[in-house]
Amino acid sequence: MKNHHRWPAAVLCAGVTLAASSGALRAQAARTVKMQTLNVRDILYVMTGHHNILALMRDEGVVLVDNKPAGWGKLVLDNIQGVTDQPVTTIINTSASLEHVSGNVDYPSVKQIVAHPKTQARMETLDAFRGPNARFLPNTLVTDRLSLLDGQDRLDIYHFGKGVTDGDLIVVFPEKRLAHFGDLFPSKSLPPVDAASGGSALALPETLARAIAELKNISRVTTGRMEDSAAMADPSSPSAIFANPKTMTWAETQEYADFTRDVVAAIRQAATAGKSAEQAAASLQLPARYKDYDLSRAKEFTQLVYRELGR
Repeated sequence: MKNHHRWPAAVLCAGVTLAASSGALRAQAARTVKMQTLNVRDILYVMTGHHNILALMRDEGVVLVDNKPAGWGKLVLDNIQGVTDQPVTTIINTSASLEHVSGNVDYPSVKQIVAHPKTQARMETLDAFRGPNARFLPNTLVTDRLSLLDGQDRLDIYHFGKGVTDGDLIVVFPEKRLAHFGDLFPSKSLPPVDAASGGSALALPETLARAIAELKNISRVTTGRMEDSAAMADPSSPSAIFANPKTMTWAETQEYADFTRDVVAAIRQAATAGKSAEQAAASLQLPARYKDYDLSRAKEFTQLVYRELGR
């Protein structure tokens, strides 16, 4: 296995780009995946592009925490192969959304695929996993909690309830004091709740509150979509290895849970006052502590809350 800790910045902060050429990808100028080590003394990396995933580069095989859409596998593998010659052997599908599970088929070497039972059930209905591709369906299920591996690489996988989908998983590396929230905490913004995949805007704050209450001793959180979560913490650093990328603190994660709770409360109040969903979204008022949050999804999020409320 190649050394994880002495590769130059050109590799450890490498980005691989593939130009889009046809079909639905024409609107997208290029696909780009960038990878950085989360710690120069560790084998855990974060890859951005479309949404964020983690890669644990073990001698026994690479573990992908979350996955990108079908067709992105070559970009992911190109980055991985700059660090290790080991194949991807485990994939953890942290979401039931198609864009998070469809990429399983890009990794013919995978042996273990971990997901929630509701994610598995939804995947079984998709054409992408019929015939020979049925082997890319989950074969290890997490209902509440599951632990994998041991030592510094141990990871605990949790399901706390409905959120962006009904199969959202949070992956915790207890020895690293790091948690990957995926789209349950996409960035400081309203999340892309996928109702078609069982997601619930009303349940999201409760699910996050349960996670905050149960998870302990975590200092860093990787988000689902925040691109600068893989930016250098100190761009002026002379180090050849771009490590310790900016991640969310546990306090910021707690604040995000409060944010979703307060957004839902404000929308409920607007509905009770007789406002339409459009009026509620346009007049959404939140405490000043959330002034830096992106509310660009306010309209669709509000409409979903109204539908769930039967309005």
